[in-house]
Amino acid sequence: MAQLGGWTGYDVVQAEHEYRGGQSWRVLRLQAVPGSPRQCSRCGAVTRAVHDHRERRVRDLPIFQHRVELIVPRLRVACDGCGPK
Repeated sequence: MAQLGGWTGYDVVQAEHEYRGGQSWRVLRLQAVPGSPRQCSRCGAVTRAVHDHRERRVRDLPIFQHRVELIVPRLRVACDGCGPK
């Protein structure tokens, strides 16, 4: 599944199949690759500090006949220069 998606910096840790409204869905839970650097979205500085963490559900392009929904962890970093980003 990970090779089909091409989600750089993430690994697929869980894949489920669901039917919603008569349509086939693949629900993929992604996890950031351990050790990958976290960067401020404003200045690009690398940081280890995390301000908060939430999950986002995002639709992606279909894989064969299945619609795809991603569950992606969203981290806001605590940049020393810019604050939470």
